[in-house]
Amino acid sequence: MTITKTRKGEYALLAFRLLKDAGGDLHNRELLEAMEKKLDLTDEERHVYDDGRPRWDVQLRFSSTGWTKAGFIRKKSGRWYLTPEGEALLGQSPDAVFNAIHERYHAWRKKRDAERDAIDSGATNDERPDETPSLVLEEAEDRAREEIREFISAMGPYEFQDLVAALLRGMEYVTPFVAPKGPDGGTDVLAYLDPLGAKTPHIRVQVKHRQDKATNAEIASLQGNIHPVREIGLFVSSGGFTKEAERQMQKGQVHMELIDFDRFIELWIEYYPKLDDEDRARLPLRTVYFLAPE
Repeated sequence: MTITKTRKGEYALLAFRLLKDAGGDLHNRELLEAMEKKLDLTDEERHVYDDGRPRWDVQLRFSSTGWTKAGFIRKKSGRWYLTPEGEALLGQSPDAVFNAIHERYHAWRKKRDAERDAIDSGATNDERPDETPSLVLEEAEDRAREEIREFISAMGPYEFQDLVAALLRGMEYVTPFVAPKGPDGGTDVLAYLDPLGAKTPHIRVQVKHRQDKATNAEIASLQGNIHPVREIGLFVSSGGFTKEAERQMQKGQVHMELIDFDRFIELWIEYYPKLDDEDRARLPLRTVYFLAPE
């Protein structure tokens, strides 16, 4: 069964609308779950391949490579972002959306082939994006990140707190205080630039490990505990942050940074080589090399 151009346009239109409704971006897993609920999938689309993935999921990921190259979405660290160009397609018909993607994708590919002095100019006439290496890499990254997310999600709150402290040590901070179990007075971790805390700023850290998003009241509470002269604040929330919480961060008189689940994973991967063996063991990773697609 071949999924029609109109249906591919419906996939794109729904994805763009869900991204728009979510504020412009979603984790790929959240987007796929939302789309599965709304697509009214046929039995043919639900057909499962040998690797366990349904046909619609495979087609969607394959098509999304074209959406990216055409400039209608961006992908980074497991999240999909709607661009202004993608938002401009909302309200159009599925056929019009498919044609817009098709036209811009092939314009991108024609330019790329010209730059590479491609001999086979006929390749630009293919209806589907021939980006198998990109798709393989993207799927491998998505699966790896999902495994990391599941591993961290299974941790208890104090295990995650220790993981945050380990990351800060990998970033070359000293952590003289990591809160023990029990009331913490609003501070889970203190981080210094040197062992004695002579250098400033110090970092006062609050950690939340749960499904719910951190609220503006929780951000305000941490802001109230920060010494404005020598400290900055860091709030790490595996559940993310409400829009009100993000706005509250901007209102305070002290500098603060917010780290959600995806950003935490990104930082852990970046600083993993600088962790000592004990801290690496808290969330062990292995590097696998792929040929980088264009």
